[in-house]
Amino acid sequence: MSPKNAKISFPLTSILITFIISNLSFSQPDYNMNLTHPVMINENVIEFDIFIRGINNYFYLTSYQCSFLFNSEIANGGELTFTYVEGTSQLINLPSFGIGINTLDGLPKLTLASMADLDTITETQKLVGKFRLQNTAPFSSSNPSITWNFDGIVSTILTDETFQNITIPANHTYNLMLGLNSQNSILLDEYKLFQNYPNPFNPTTKIKYTIPSVGTSLMKFVQLKVYDVLGNEVATLVDESQEAGNYEVTFDASQLTSGIYLYRLSAGNFISTKKLILIK
Repeated sequence: MSPKNAKISFPLTSILITFIISNLSFSQPDYNMNLTHPVMINENVIEFDIFIRGINNYFYLTSYQCSFLFNSEIANGGELTFTYVEGTSQLINLPSFGIGINTLDGLPKLTLASMADLDTITETQKLVGKFRLQNTAPFSSSNPSITWNFDGIVSTILTDETFQNITIPANHTYNLMLGLNSQNSILLDEYKLFQNYPNPFNPTTKIKYTIPSVGTSLMKFVQLKVYDVLGNEVATLVDESQEAGNYEVTFDASQLTSGIYLYRLSAGNFISTKKLILIK
């Protein structure tokens, strides 16, 4: 089933430029570009991150075009849209062009691109951006199967400071859990504690976290607690064994005074702490 999203076409000049530079030969820098951290915000919204870093050296990135194949059956009869989450990129050259579901090659692809600018990519990874796949209907239980694409006109291409093609397909990876849990929620393949929302809040806020399916034990003992800035425990939200899955807890701070608090998730050897702000 193909999503009913309107077609998004790249300008012809951009297509010609990317075709020309893709056929030049030169010395290529080593790098990694990773699609990771999938999160099912709700039954209609999936978000994921794209990171880039240099390997053993730095290099200059002038422009990029990313293309992903995906299982369009997840649309479940709805209309899909693909967008960039504003303000999330750590690059000078923002993903601000050609973002959407592109059918120029005859099949739907998730696409994004930048205009021309210059970023220095070091061994410290940078967030290209957080991206959102949204559906007008609840997603089906089908596997999204989001993978990098290097074929066709609308393909993944990176260029250096001379606008030469530096793309190495093998250096594009993805860390996406390929399964769905019993609640049809996409699972991460790692522990994850997310920022509470809303934040600041009054008097309730939601905290999401993921327990992955890793290790030999089917159950993980999980604690989620809230502390004041002096380290005093003010609330216990979770204190039990849980199966792998995505969880959401509502924290009611109606009995607390305004201020900054910390919430901490611990499960096995994993510990993560984040800050929340109560304003009354």
